[in-house]
Amino acid sequence: MVAAQLSLKLLSPDCCARASLSMPPKRPYSATGDDHVASVDASSVAPITPSAPVVTSAALAAGGSPAIVLPSSSIAAPDAAAAVEAPVAAPAAAIVLPASPGRNRAMFLATVTPQLMSCDLTHAIVGQGVKHNLVAVVVASFPVQNGPPARRHIICSDAHGTTGITIWNTDVHKFPKDVLGGVVSITRASVSIYQGKKSLVLNRESTVSVNTTTPSPMAEWWAGLARQPPLPLPAALIAADNSVICVFGVLAFISHETKEVNGVERRVTSVHLASQTARFQLRGWDLLPATVTLLESLAESVVQVKRVRITCFAELKIGEILDSPLGTVLAAYNDAELAGHWAE
Repeated sequence: MVAAQLSLKLLSPDCCARASLSMPPKRPYSATGDDHVASVDASSVAPITPSAPVVTSAALAAGGSPAIVLPSSSIAAPDAAAAVEAPVAAPAAAIVLPASPGRNRAMFLATVTPQLMSCDLTHAIVGQGVKHNLVAVVVASFPVQNGPPARRHIICSDAHGTTGITIWNTDVHKFPKDVLGGVVSITRASVSIYQGKKSLVLNRESTVSVNTTTPSPMAEWWAGLARQPPLPLPAALIAADNSVICVFGVLAFISHETKEVNGVERRVTSVHLASQTARFQLRGWDLLPATVTLLESLAESVVQVKRVRITCFAELKIGEILDSPLGTVLAAYNDAELAGHWAE
């Protein structure tokens, strides 16, 4: 009986109320159990109460169907007038490529149509099917080598470079010494490559012609070379092979000798030029008597030699005399300092 009264006393409402007031408040739940997670106060969060549709009494009194009025939202709709559209970039202009047949046609015609080329064969198209035309000046003509077939090697130059060409059969007689400085026209030739070096090759369809009288842009270019300022001898010694230059110096010495070339005796004339700092040799093959006489008359004086072709023999630069009406020009030159040096 006493135990029952004690249990009722412990479970009375007053005891429970006093127990709940004396107990410390519970700590809010944390997912991680540490102090870094902020607790959320439930009283600060406003409850979300769903709003039901409202039926107006006016609609019921009129006997019509009830009108449903949705509660107003606190979120304002965006103003369409205030919205500013972002500028749209204009599309880029489309690049229209030519039709494929047009390109194919041009590529085909390029392989069969002769192309005008220069003496610089660096970028020339190689192939038997590609034909080339060339207009240049003849600066060297070597002796004929009897075959059969007969052949002759010539060297041609223009403003872009120099190239060697082998002439065949009856065309070899078109290049005597008198045509040096003349304009040669070659059609329908091809370019071949041997040991990494390109060369112009003639075939049965090729034509060769030489002109020494008719004015042309190539002839004017060649005439302009004689008007360029003469170089001193040190500059001539470092000039590029096969270049055509003008040079001046004292005509100090002239010598003659006979050499046999391919079974033919030829007379070689050497002209030695001198200056304060250098020496330079000119060489001519089978010079005309008038040219030899002119050289002898200019001996021991300062001379200007126009349009000589630079070549290399035994690692020594030599100027080849072009003994023709359009070739090398010899004339007296006025240089008081050089003349005074030679007179000392």
